[in-house]
Amino acid sequence: MSKPERIDWYLLIFYQENFYIIRKPDYKAEDNNTITEKSLNAHDKPIFRQHNAKSKRTKGEKPPKWPKSSQNHKRKPATRMTKMQMMQQEDTTKISKEQMEEEDHMIGQLSPYSIKQQLQQIVKTLPNANVTIDVIGRTVEYNDIVLLKITEDNTTSDKYFRANDGKYAEDLPEKKIIFIVHGLSVMGYNYLSCLSYGPHFTKLLSYYIAHLDKFDIFLIPMANPDGVAVTRNNVIYWNKNVSPQDHCPGVSLDHNFDIAWNNNNSVNSCHQKYPGPAPFSEAETRAVRDVFHKYNHKIVAYLNVHAGSYSSTTFKGDAVLYPNGYTDSVSDDDKYIDLKGEIDEVMRNASFQVMSVTVDTLHSWYGKISGSSVDYASTVYGIPFALELVMQLYEDTSSEWKNQDGQDTNYEESALDEIWGRVIYVTFNYIWKTLNGNEVQ
Repeated sequence: MSKPERIDWYLLIFYQENFYIIRKPDYKAEDNNTITEKSLNAHDKPIFRQHNAKSKRTKGEKPPKWPKSSQNHKRKPATRMTKMQMMQQEDTTKISKEQMEEEDHMIGQLSPYSIKQQLQQIVKTLPNANVTIDVIGRTVEYNDIVLLKITEDNTTSDKYFRANDGKYAEDLPEKKIIFIVHGLSVMGYNYLSCLSYGPHFTKLLSYYIAHLDKFDIFLIPMANPDGVAVTRNNVIYWNKNVSPQDHCPGVSLDHNFDIAWNNNNSVNSCHQKYPGPAPFSEAETRAVRDVFHKYNHKIVAYLNVHAGSYSSTTFKGDAVLYPNGYTDSVSDDDKYIDLKGEIDEVMRNASFQVMSVTVDTLHSWYGKISGSSVDYASTVYGIPFALELVMQLYEDTSSEWKNQDGQDTNYEESALDEIWGRVIYVTFNYIWKTLNGNEVQ
């Protein structure tokens, strides 16, 4: 038998998009067709060689069964983590409180296109409050009309209360609702930071929820999102929505309620006070009406909050207005006169330079108006307190005077603290005292 020839074999490995060729020499074929291995010397160690190019094949040779080397070869997708695995890795995925607060501070201007998502971030910061966010309507531009339902968080409350007749001591007393609407009129909306800017809006919201021990708060933060979107496009003199009309788009929403509607038939659709083709022709006013219709038996106060002018160059002052606007006759005027006395008293202690707030009827402030939401709440549904809070616009610049802490501030922030913080406190407490026979809780 002839001497068997030297057999060299190669092992080709494909790893991470590259070919590796391993050659192991000095194997011999024996008579029994088995292969035995000689002891290896230093020159016979396996050779590892990376090879990226295509291997050469002789004519007629079949291609290898393994995949070809390719720069675009798809890698194996990463294993997806289950929800349980993500929860178990809490130390790497948990967001710190500081990070959450930083995200909240990132909310600047409230956007008509993402108001619901922004509110979901803001309400996380509210202490001792349960908040439900409902979409109660959509505008012609498909923007959400959002209602916040804010109630007191009783899970940690240890307060005791006196049960009324017919109630068990374990039952919580039913609370009444204060219904608040922001921005039904959008004139000056973008210049009034407590309605349009996240941190200042949150401060105004804190004045409301300070009274959750007495009332539930229902709030529409942006009742006219389409109108807000228009004013963001440098259109200053705009106070309507954008619904299609005969000549010019838009309806003045606070003239679209079904109370003495359209007393002045000469107003056309190009006017900023155009009341619309019919009462409740607009999705925004229907959304407000539906809240009245569903909860009127629990609503004890309605507040329509908006700016008093288009810019800070017009000064009319701050005002708290009450019915009526469609006539100069006043019904149940005594309670509002008493409220005026309460507001005048608390404003005497304010450190703000403008220390008076007008408390008067809608008719005295505007003249004869029709279709207002305040008149509708008072006349149609008999809401005990229907008020319009008119906020004066101030330039957002630092003033020369100091606040109580001796720090520089500006007129707008000081008006929110020194005027509207006091007005809301006095008004809510006065409503409580009036409805409960001056009983102190």
